Order: sequence, then structure tokens, then C-alpha cells
Amino acid sequence: MTHSAASPAPTSAEIGWLRKAFASGLIQDSTLEHLAAAARRARCRPGPLELDSPCTPVPSWWLVLDGRVSLGARTADGTFMEKRGIGPGEWLDVAGALSGARTWVDQAVCLTSVSLLALPLSELFAACTQDTALAQAFGRVMAGQVRSLNERMNDLTTVDVPIRLARWLLRLIDPEGAVQMPIRVVLQERKQTIAQQLGTTAETLSRTLRRLADAGIVEVRRYELTIHDVSALHSLAHPHGLRRRAPAALIGVGRRAVQTAF
Repeated sequence: MTHSAASPAPTSAEIGWLRKAFASGLIQDSTLEHLAAAARRARCRPGPLELDSPCTPVPSWWLVLDGRVSLGARTADGTFMEKRGIGPGEWLDVAGALSGARTWVDQAVCLTSVSLLALPLSELFAACTQDTALAQAFGRVMAGQVRSLNERMNDLTTVDVPIRLARWLLRLIDPEGAVQMPIRVVLQERKQTIAQQLGTTAETLSRTLRRLADAGIVEVRRYELTIHDVSALHSLAHPHGLRRRAPAALIGVGRRAVQTAF
């Protein structure tokens, strides 16, 4: 792993990833440029994340600039169980440096070489006082983290595998902004890893994907999914309070797997 000092000349790509991460077009360019200039960079090799703490060398929010990272936890026997994968423009950790423990919220494994951008909390707090759009984006990021955690916990404990899979797929795309069909999605993780995220087995995941394909919702070619019917996918993901019912063949798929897993 290599570290670099704060850079006085942030790149346009870094500014773009920061804007994506904060999900706001209202933040002033000068604010993002200042944050990027005050940030530190770290280059990590494939394997377990070598940074001991999100507070190394100072408490920071950590953003992925390039590469892929798997977030999860280790079981008692040391097996790493992935909860989700992240890539460029996504936060590696925003809560760890704010917590009393000052440790990473999730354990991380770099699937590739990874470049990280560390935004010092002191600079972030100061910038929020000068740019209200950033302060609002800061709050939305934290609220989004809480909502995402709550949704994932609910998915694992209250719904069947087809619904979990539909919701997982919808997180990969922007169904509101997607106006052209079909939508192609290239899976970045192995199916075994995705199954772990969904709290099921690879066999049940494959069977559920086949039924989605049989219903005409998706087409599966190895690690490329083509989504033909976002409306049906959305209906499956949210079966209560929808205008369109999910295909009957999908209802109840994987129920036994859910029962045996929990």
C-alpha cells in the first residue's frame, strides 16, 4: 500500500467522483476542488484492506476512485462473507471515523488494485459551513447509509429470494431515468458472492434468474444481464402497493431456502 500527501491539483475525474458520491449538482465546484486538494490518496493492493483505521492518519471519509472493493465480515472460522461490492464514486466508509470506536464499519477486501481518496472530517465540516448544498448532501449520505442498512436487514429477514434479487438488481440501475430498453448490466462479482449478499445459495440464485428469464423480465448470458421489463422487476421488488402483479411463477421461489437459512 502506498500513501501520498494532499494534492494541490485535484483532477477533473476526482471532482466528478466526489460529485457522484455526494449525489448533488448544487455543490459549488470550488467546494469540491477544495476538498479534493485537502484529501490524501492511498493505493491498495488486492487482498484485505491494509489500512488499520478510517482515522489513519486523520479521521476521514473514504471514497473509492478506481478498482473494486468487497465489504463484509468474517465468520468465527475466518471465512469472509461479502455483504456488497463497491466501485468508483462509492463510499468505502463514512461512519467509522465518526464513531467512538474509530474503526471500519465493514471489513474490506480489495478485489483489484484500488485507489482511495480520504476527505479529512475537519475539512469536510468546515466546508459544510460555507456551502449549504454540501451540508445537505452530507446529511443525505448519512441518511442513505442508514436506509440502505435497514433495507438490507429487512430483505434478509422478511422477503423471499426473488424479491431480494429484484431489489438488488434495481440498486444496480436507475429505473426512473432509464428510458431506453433493454438495459444491460455486467455483474462485477461471482454468482456465489452475489448469493452470499442475498442470503441464499448459488443454486437458488441461478434458479431464480432462470425463472426471471422464463417470465421475460431478464435475459442471462453468463455475467451479463439484459433487463427487458423494469416495470415487472419493480413490481416483483415491491409486491404490496403496486399497479402490476409479479408473475405468479415467481411468487414463493426460494421460500424453502429462506426458511432453512434463518
